[in-house]
Amino acid sequence: MPKNKPRVKLFSNDKEAVFLSRPNRFIMLAEDGDAVLTCHCPNPGRLIEFLFPGETLILEKQRSETAKTGWTAVGIYYRQGIVPLCPSRANTAAETLILPTVIPGLSDVRREYTIGSSRFDFLAVDRSGNNHLIEVKACSLVEYGAAMFPDAPSVRALRHLEELADLADKGYCCHILFVIVHGNPERFIPALHTDPRFALGLRRYAEKVQLHASLIRCAPDGTAVLANPDVPVDIRHAALAAEDRGNYLILMEIAEAQDLAVGALGIITILPGWYVYAGSAQKNLSHRTARHLRKIRKRRHWHIDYLTACTKTMSALPILSYRNLECALARGLADLGGRPIPGFGCSDCRCGSHLFYFPDPPMANRGFVAMLLRYRHRESLQQ
Repeated sequence: MPKNKPRVKLFSNDKEAVFLSRPNRFIMLAEDGDAVLTCHCPNPGRLIEFLFPGETLILEKQRSETAKTGWTAVGIYYRQGIVPLCPSRANTAAETLILPTVIPGLSDVRREYTIGSSRFDFLAVDRSGNNHLIEVKACSLVEYGAAMFPDAPSVRALRHLEELADLADKGYCCHILFVIVHGNPERFIPALHTDPRFALGLRRYAEKVQLHASLIRCAPDGTAVLANPDVPVDIRHAALAAEDRGNYLILMEIAEAQDLAVGALGIITILPGWYVYAGSAQKNLSHRTARHLRKIRKRRHWHIDYLTACTKTMSALPILSYRNLECALARGLADLGGRPIPGFGCSDCRCGSHLFYFPDPPMANRGFVAMLLRYRHRESLQQ
């Protein structure tokens, strides 16, 4: 942590423990010696890049008598750094470390300011008497040089953006400040893969709402400093969300072994476990993935239509992109040890298969998550 820089305390490191699992969005289980601790998770995001069993959590003792758990998971070690897990505390870093640099000359800074039915993180006044409304968003998704927000669809973030755009028309100076909490990003990009509506909103209202991104760095004791006040904001790729094209992975869980008739492929043996299908759609990507996830009311057109009817669970991982990356994704699944189903989903290319079997959940596989993030943060944005 650099010396002689302004700093702020974001959390207390009262205990460190080993992450075990996350039963739901708000609870984590951690191992402390022979004890298993139930911890509150203050970050409702997906956090898929962090939460693997064995990672070290930083826990803060709950001080409230009404708390349902004894601990709060306030940070996690990741790539020789610390990722704070309390998005609401980003406001403290914003007020103390960032706003004086990013929007200089503000005074009378007030937190939690309400206008009508809307509440914003800050209201402040500049030297000319202009009112500034500032909404802060904590960004923890930083991979391959690109910070992205949000890591899961956020109706709340989109509502705040639309409210700020409306108030800009009424004379307010409106801002969204993305507080990037770790890593060394070269740029900030709206997370078009996980929340295309928010990405489109940022592009639509860019002339009304000023966008800022700043990087803080946090020490194990919970103190943070400003590392980069001006991370470039790049909203060009939001155009991909408007075009709704790219690639996708469909994850399918099969509960029981069965022999399945698949069109011209004939009978294939399906084992219990997980199957991952790589596909692409150069238009209407969201409609394509929604169709794949629908078990009923569809004609069997693609090979995958025969398999989805017998799945226990399914999910789609879209990768909006300028290029067709379907075959590259299939090769990546093979490199991860996926067992190919010969001829499945690849009748229009030279691949041996676009469907791969994994005995364990792919999202619990570090290599699979790393591949997904590499395609989302880097490969998909190359034209």
